[in-house]
Amino acid sequence: MKSIILWLTFGILTNPTCSEVFGWREWWKGTVIYQIYPRSYSDTDGDGIGDLKGVINRLDYLQDLGIETIWLNPIFESPMKDFGYDISNFTDVDPIFGTMADFDDLIADMHSRGMKLLMDFVPNHTSNKHMWFQRSRECNDSSNLYMDYYVWADMKQGCVESDQNSHDKCVPNNWVSRFGGSAWEWDTKRKQYYLHQFLKDQPDLNFRNREVQEHMKDVLRFWFDRGVDGWRVDAIRYLFEDVLLTDDPINDDFYPQPNHQAQYNSLVHKYTADLPEIHPIIREWRAEVFDKYSSLGNYRFMGTQSYGDAKTLGLYYGTEENPEADFPFNFQMIKISPESVSGFEVYRLIHDWITNIPDGAWLNWVFSHHGKDRIANRFGEQNHRAAVLLNMLLPGTPNVYYGEEIGMTNIEVKFEDIQDPWGKNNPCCWKELNRDKVRSPMQWDIGVNAGFSTANHTWLPVNQNYKHAINVQVQLEDSFSTLRFFKKTLQLRKKFPAFRTNTLKYSFVSYEVFSFWRIPDEESVSSSSFLIAINFSNKSIKADYVKHFMPADVNLNTTYGRIKISSSMTRDEEIVDLKMLHLSPGEALVIQSYAIRTKTRRDFKHDLFYCFIYFMCCIHYNESKFDSN
Repeated sequence: MKSIILWLTFGILTNPTCSEVFGWREWWKGTVIYQIYPRSYSDTDGDGIGDLKGVINRLDYLQDLGIETIWLNPIFESPMKDFGYDISNFTDVDPIFGTMADFDDLIADMHSRGMKLLMDFVPNHTSNKHMWFQRSRECNDSSNLYMDYYVWADMKQGCVESDQNSHDKCVPNNWVSRFGGSAWEWDTKRKQYYLHQFLKDQPDLNFRNREVQEHMKDVLRFWFDRGVDGWRVDAIRYLFEDVLLTDDPINDDFYPQPNHQAQYNSLVHKYTADLPEIHPIIREWRAEVFDKYSSLGNYRFMGTQSYGDAKTLGLYYGTEENPEADFPFNFQMIKISPESVSGFEVYRLIHDWITNIPDGAWLNWVFSHHGKDRIANRFGEQNHRAAVLLNMLLPGTPNVYYGEEIGMTNIEVKFEDIQDPWGKNNPCCWKELNRDKVRSPMQWDIGVNAGFSTANHTWLPVNQNYKHAINVQVQLEDSFSTLRFFKKTLQLRKKFPAFRTNTLKYSFVSYEVFSFWRIPDEESVSSSSFLIAINFSNKSIKADYVKHFMPADVNLNTTYGRIKISSSMTRDEEIVDLKMLHLSPGEALVIQSYAIRTKTRRDFKHDLFYCFIYFMCCIHYNESKFDSN
């Protein structure tokens, strides 16, 4: 395959922050968010399912690693049809995970260590076992106080109750659930359909009902009163649907498989996602709850979760006058696959996010999570450390899924063993949709069940590669392990001002290589800058990183640098010539050098040039996908 090389010379991407140490309202900018899927982290009662005491028992490990913020997936009371995202009681802990006293102990222990706790807020729907839904389905009558708590609709005109099982004929419209099939379910008691954008066990709340809005604010207040530091708001884009129940347009680019239920991507979700009514609700949460609970030294963070294009997600930041989320979680890097990973593709995804969100918005990066393949399975095991490094050292806040610090990989699950409802409900595409594969138990040591549990059977199988050094115990004792590499990278990130800015300068980018500079914000001051260079290919690459170092506002003081971190950890502290820098296959380097920032104004000529380079990069990348030996 021919190598197409581009030299990218313009690099101001967002307005720089100027804080070397973040203020109390900005603690979330300087942290690393570590996501824990509680069912799979650490089991203390021997039932094969992780619990809150298990998280408490591992705080020493997380603190030693350098983690200051934990994001905990749902622990609320639930029938567990969707493993906690079907909530039957928003203000209590499910017994599977422990008690409210256990939760209070977790908060107290974390706060005593200076750590923050984020939780999942799930406002779009409840479990069908929730008291609100049970009361709502009793009757369609104004005497029912819960009548409009959910989205109800009559069957199509001309249908009778005996036809209600014929979904294509009688459902109110063509809306499709995220988990496949109609988004409508007939309720035999109320004699109407209710909307569920996920499982039929997860009826959608009606956010056009003011009482529902107030109830959900009370949920936030309840947990803030117990000390929670912030929320990741789940499935925010589905909060409202078109009041006229207009059919969603057909997606002409979707190719259905015969004899299978309707798939979510068969439609363009114009009337069921990202409706403008969502944003006033978020602004209310911010003003009436989050800001009111924020006090000196205790700012309450809000992140929103949604999929979509960068421009649409950028709206969830709000504006300076009407702020919304501190950031929407950025899933650009989730799009990487073993077939697409390259310097060009990494550049394209980063650039697309940064140029489509509001100026000055704080960045964040999610490389894996509880619903998508692990890093090693998408970037390739050879590139795992390079991807971890990229996540940690790009500008903004990194999010780290549990186990990525030791290089955990997906597990293999047979169709008959699937627990995830998304995979179960879609036999056509179960290998792609099944999320069990990324939720396997944390691998702590070489003991039974990798030290996760003493149970005979764990809720999901433990990946057997724990016996081959992919566990915490072995890697703590190995100076060259992935865990040691992760810890060293996090320490570097915390130590130097260059990693506390909101900017990067692109350097050499080709099909094989992605590289960029992190430079402190201080004007006219010589300070440590860092070149991060990553080779995503299977061949060695040598390039000149000085010749085309031409950002408009920075002068490079030297052509040499010192490797502070190498992905193999065998080149650390080596002095290298940036004019003849060599990268082995899959190698990533962090090189300390020096630069002087000379000005901060934007250069219009560079803007035009950069737009041209981006255009050429997209063309060349698309061509290169079809150019093979």
